[in-house]
Amino acid sequence: MIEPDYKRRIAESKPADLNWPEYKALTNRYYQEVETYDWTDTVNRWWLPESWFHRYREWRIVRLLRPRLAANPKALELGCGTGLILRHLPVGSVGLDLNPRNLERLKKYVPQAVGRLCDLEAGIPYPDATFDLIVAAEVLEHLIYPEKVVAEAYRVLKPGGVLIGSVPMRSLFWKLRFLSITLHSNSRHYQVKEPFHNEMVAKDIQELLTTKFATIKLYPVFTNIFFVAYK
Repeated sequence: MIEPDYKRRIAESKPADLNWPEYKALTNRYYQEVETYDWTDTVNRWWLPESWFHRYREWRIVRLLRPRLAANPKALELGCGTGLILRHLPVGSVGLDLNPRNLERLKKYVPQAVGRLCDLEAGIPYPDATFDLIVAAEVLEHLIYPEKVVAEAYRVLKPGGVLIGSVPMRSLFWKLRFLSITLHSNSRHYQVKEPFHNEMVAKDIQELLTTKFATIKLYPVFTNIFFVAYK
């Protein structure tokens, strides 16, 4: 079986002196202890150059979500960050994230949500068929085992439920990512760069989502690929 390109790029990102459990521990450590970026605050500070990019991503995701929010769905966000998208979901929606600082900020930005610390690749801590709607905006590209998270999202979705999200699209734009403060740590413990950022083409996200979902729609726009997957 030919390995998908998105998996090959993950394998190429792994340092030769680390085995897979060690590399997984390294990536977890970055998001648990190093990353301090606040997407919601960046958008709220509209004058920052990065604000417009994140504001655009927010607008595109909310546009896909809006027709489904009228039914007041039971909703979950994977890798919720500081609540940029979660703040648009119904009261009581759940946000899962590996970064404890994100969940602390979530209490300020989205007090009506439920934030839970979670390693998504280890499993989503809910029973089968729990949610009507799941959001995965800009999270799959950070994972070593994104196919595990897609499978878990499928499992906890109710029949007829929908997964909505986005990934970065391979483009020259991302060559400028070294200018972003998302790449750098101001941790007092140590300073490291983000382990990898798996920029995709439509074929990549198609192959990833169809490991579980039969019906998907893709919307490639400028720097990102937005998607809707139906169970």
